[in-house]
Amino acid sequence: MTTDILAVAPSDTLQEAALKLLTRGVSGAPVVDDQGVLVGILSETDFLRHLKRLADTDLAGKYLSSPAQSLSLLALLAERGHPAARELMDTLRGAMVSDAMTTKVITANPGDTLEEVLGLLIRSDINRVPVIEGGKVVGIVTRGDVLRVIAKP
Repeated sequence: MTTDILAVAPSDTLQEAALKLLTRGVSGAPVVDDQGVLVGILSETDFLRHLKRLADTDLAGKYLSSPAQSLSLLALLAERGHPAARELMDTLRGAMVSDAMTTKVITANPGDTLEEVLGLLIRSDINRVPVIEGGKVVGIVTRGDVLRVIAKP
């Protein structure tokens, strides 16, 4: 379990959160309120899902009859330097973490065994499990933590 946890706030912008994740070299982080209570989790997948939602509403509604190809349209517009692509990315950067985070978080307790936590990672097909005590994040177990254990001689 990692105890030096990067957490983001629901009021952080997605741009701020992305910079924090990239700076720490992690792909996701718990989202905690002002009291440090877990309210969600933000992962790279959440960024992509939010981008898709924005493309579906902002682009597909203007240019397509169906949102099915909204990301293809976004890619095409971005390649051509179209202002709509820049506007959508600005909207994404300015969105709040609370707009994109996952609120149904699978968690573990400090007393859970490694086997139990690994089972959560595998069964739920997730990359991280926050460890919660009294509603607050006291650690996190990630797939990377498992790899580090395996890599040790």
